[in-house]
Amino acid sequence: MAKINTLSASDPVTKQALAGLQETAPILQDIEFYTKSGPADSIKKSREGAAKSKITRSLNEANTATPPTPVYAPVAKKIISFDAKVDRILEDRNEDAASELATQTFLEAKEAGWALQALCFTGDIGADAENFDGLDELVVAGQIKTTDTNGIQVPVGGDTAKTAQQIAIETMLQHAAMIRGGATHMYMNEFLKIRWLTIAKSLGYYSKIDTPDGEVEKIANIIVRGAGYNKDGSTLLPFGETVGSNADCSSIFFTRWAEKTDLSALTSVGLKATYAGQVGNFYVNNVNLDMVLTLQNDTALMKSMGWRL
Repeated sequence: MAKINTLSASDPVTKQALAGLQETAPILQDIEFYTKSGPADSIKKSREGAAKSKITRSLNEANTATPPTPVYAPVAKKIISFDAKVDRILEDRNEDAASELATQTFLEAKEAGWALQALCFTGDIGADAENFDGLDELVVAGQIKTTDTNGIQVPVGGDTAKTAQQIAIETMLQHAAMIRGGATHMYMNEFLKIRWLTIAKSLGYYSKIDTPDGEVEKIANIIVRGAGYNKDGSTLLPFGETVGSNADCSSIFFTRWAEKTDLSALTSVGLKATYAGQVGNFYVNNVNLDMVLTLQNDTALMKSMGWRL
């Protein structure tokens, strides 16, 4: 399993940029990357042959093998790129230009992280050819389910709300179970995450583990993540979807991340930041990451619609 930290360069400039990017694009801690040189890849989908209707045989009876029927889908890498710069006049003023450039690299990376986090959920090549498709565009029609005709409220309260809470969490887990092999992560609105964790603790579905990357919370063994925020503080996956008669719904995305299988991401060398030297009156750091999300198994991504607070 290859994470962005293990693939990227280990020089100080890259580390500074990566730290800033991950601070505002926390989905990078989950994405499983694989590397391939060149501008694109052709991924294999639908590799299985015909579904087996019989797997038993008689003595001395020969098996009949069915060859795979792969479908190749081209995916092109997209370039995430930004520069950080400081005026070289800082040196003449007896200030530390190198330290300031490092600080600006970190801050510019944080700015880029807001956009990258949103891109991973709502990116759309059709709207901007330089973007890559996010989860909302990658999910196939058969993997989009609604909770109920008019959505399901995730209620709070005492014993009178327990039945509704149990129905809600069972519906959520039924949708998660539609991912072949099981979902590894679920992503939702940050406020919906708070409500779900509260209910999961009450109903006994909650667990928590410590990892080298920090504390991980789970509901029924699925890692729970908030989708994050835009820079202005508004939440991603907002309660603005309409399901039936309710226009205050949000979606949950269930994923199965796996390197070069299921849901993954293609890159060349991970994140790479380099000192570009002096350009005019500026010292410049240049940061680049080429990547694209790849869905190599359609059942590895599920969109569950209709959740309300």
